[in-house]
Amino acid sequence: MRPSSSTPPSAQSCFFARHPIFDRNMNLWGYQLLYRSDEQAESARFEDQDQATVQVVLEAATSPSLDLARDTYLLMEFSTTALLHEIPYALPPNNTIIKLTPGLCRDGSLPAVITKLRATGYRLALDGLLDSCRHLLVEADYLVVDALTESPEVFAQTMIAATRTGIPVLVKRVESPEAFSAAKSLGAELFLGFFFQKPETIVSKKLSSTQVARLKILKMLDNYGENWNEIAKILQNDVSLTYRLLRFLNSPFFGVIQPITTVQRAIAYLGAKQARTWLRMVILTDLSPPEKTSQLPLLSTQRARFLELTGSGRQDVNSDELFLLGLFSLLDAMFDMPMPTLVDFLPLADALKATLCGRPSPYAPWLELAVQFEQGRWARVDILAAQLELNPLQVGTCYAQAMTWAEEFFRVAR
Repeated sequence: MRPSSSTPPSAQSCFFARHPIFDRNMNLWGYQLLYRSDEQAESARFEDQDQATVQVVLEAATSPSLDLARDTYLLMEFSTTALLHEIPYALPPNNTIIKLTPGLCRDGSLPAVITKLRATGYRLALDGLLDSCRHLLVEADYLVVDALTESPEVFAQTMIAATRTGIPVLVKRVESPEAFSAAKSLGAELFLGFFFQKPETIVSKKLSSTQVARLKILKMLDNYGENWNEIAKILQNDVSLTYRLLRFLNSPFFGVIQPITTVQRAIAYLGAKQARTWLRMVILTDLSPPEKTSQLPLLSTQRARFLELTGSGRQDVNSDELFLLGLFSLLDAMFDMPMPTLVDFLPLADALKATLCGRPSPYAPWLELAVQFEQGRWARVDILAAQLELNPLQVGTCYAQAMTWAEEFFRVAR
């Protein structure tokens, strides 16, 4: 029975906002983290606060957009459930400030949780009237005062009461030069509001669970080396891969006389090395999101074969590693994700990871050679060929062979 062809899931878009916090000299001090449901949302609209809290923490903890310096801080409000389930521990302790609103201050189940968090290095900011949070003042590292209170007089009275505690004061909702000046004159240390900058929505991507599982298969293939039995087990656990392998081997491309009907026979016929090559290319094709052009997997495979052929027989580079370099060279374009995020999932040597991320390495000229050839920049191709001690005629021949090989593979392997 032919397995159903499911559409490969795309890398999922995720959102949160960061609102800059400044000190008295208008230097960046940190960010308040906020929930966003989509890229256009300008405020936090959610039905489930617990779910919104967890989503912000997960995205902030894994987002390369924050790239926190040692002295840059995160301010975030957590729900009661998130605090009880220790969700703040997903963020760096020395950078994270937990904001408590009056409702949370009155929750009798939280003081012990707060004490434990502070002992670990997390800090506490109390947001609201002092009377509602007075029992937690001994734990507080910051007090948060709202600049948009009923009147300037009420704001001034609130600021006086807050600064008398000796705890640094952060003033939020500062929306004019006058409000900033007034807050400074009343002793505020930190400032947050539209006067400085509106919250910036951060859009990040994350791989689906299916995509992560397929990338793990790539690592497993590399770990098992020439162990055919283990490679066969990997295939047997994936109906789609098994079906496509058998269909591939029984196509006219191979011209087998007796049909190959088992995974073990297929691996034995191909050999472990060629089986791994086939699996890598098929998995890469499966990983490509449906909205992306099918030319990306084809071009990746063509690059892989081209680099493998040009590096064949060399002592200074490994042709198998050159194949992997070409095969994974367009992953960032496929997923719209930074390459440094993706290479952690890949079974690659450090030199290959460095090349894919645009850093200098012995393999960097090889990848540039493939790119320059594709773009028809022949003067640069000649320079790179000379640098790599390659015959220009051989380079052209390898490229033509790679094109034919890749197109034939995709014709019969789908």
